[in-house]
Amino acid sequence: MTTLNKLYELSRQIALSLVKEKDPEELKETDLFEQTDKDYIFENITNPEKRRQRQLLSQQIDKKRGWENIQKAIGAPVDKTPIWKYGKYAAAAVIVLGTLFYFALDSTNKIETTVASAKPAIVPGTDKATLVLGNGQTIVLGNGNAYKGNGVTTNDKSVTYSDNNAAIEYNYLTIPRAGQFSLLLADGTKVRLNSETQLKFPNHFIDGKPRFVELVYGEAYFEVSPSSAHKGSHFNVKTKGQNVEVLGTQFNIKAYKDEDNLITTLKEGKVAIDYANKKEELRPGEQSVVNSVTSSLRITPANLDTELAWINGQFVFNDLTLKDIVKVLSRWYDVDFIIKGETIKSEKFKGQFSKNQNLEVILELIKTTNQIKSYEIKEKTVIFK
Repeated sequence: MTTLNKLYELSRQIALSLVKEKDPEELKETDLFEQTDKDYIFENITNPEKRRQRQLLSQQIDKKRGWENIQKAIGAPVDKTPIWKYGKYAAAAVIVLGTLFYFALDSTNKIETTVASAKPAIVPGTDKATLVLGNGQTIVLGNGNAYKGNGVTTNDKSVTYSDNNAAIEYNYLTIPRAGQFSLLLADGTKVRLNSETQLKFPNHFIDGKPRFVELVYGEAYFEVSPSSAHKGSHFNVKTKGQNVEVLGTQFNIKAYKDEDNLITTLKEGKVAIDYANKKEELRPGEQSVVNSVTSSLRITPANLDTELAWINGQFVFNDLTLKDIVKVLSRWYDVDFIIKGETIKSEKFKGQFSKNQNLEVILELIKTTNQIKSYEIKEKTVIFK
């Protein structure tokens, strides 16, 4: 019996003991485990990253529904009594079962343990990018690669430009799916680039003249070096016909190729949005939404926790449809999604997850919360049914 199967059997015994109103502490002397199993369990309990992932998952689990599923799985009558009435052990059992396996019942009431699947896990993205210099030289970044020359220095997570007197040339930094990277421009502006993003920028700027970069596509977060440090020269970001002019601020621009809306979110400072002969100013906590189909520009309040979650290594879905959720997941995990059935495309989901966990964990929660019957993973394609 594998360690995972033993963990499952122990969890099942805990659930049975709860139904029989026994103290699950009586099971702590179980002889199911050998020393190698105990080492495995100890590592999973004490590892900070695994513990953080379990905490995130426990916040998302519907404990009431989970308790009903446990009772069905072990053949006990479903009791609608609120889970907290059973005390801490009952709630703990639901969380243990949920975070270890998050099992679901099939039509014959058999238990399926998805975590124990033999299929390779779909792991999260990493820091990686491709830099193309003005002379055409291509530099692959991340995975231990380093480069230094032409005023450029790179490491595993970022690329840094130093100010110099060389002729101005435009460089391209491209982030693939399942990637992210950071950039320090020659004027001191910091840029965080999300997956499936490309930025065009000069190797250096001239103080006193406007500073221009172009977000060709994708998503980027800017911490702009103030104009006062560059003889009053304003910083500008061009994106899909829009120009964002800033004086010194922090803001996010999302302009993916497969989305109609171009969204600029302001965290600090002041920016002016110029699009199709329309010009609007943003205040902190606001965002502009430009629709490329209607050429409209509107200003709305922004949920900064949601819009900027990716900067902090999180996914925050706030009543987002499944159709929109899979766009986000596909970029970070480099997978494609197929949703069979128009109804479930519009199913809405609310939750927060770490970007550092495997995709299967998030898929299980989406499936359970949204009443989606099942999903299937075929190589790099996920099919919702």
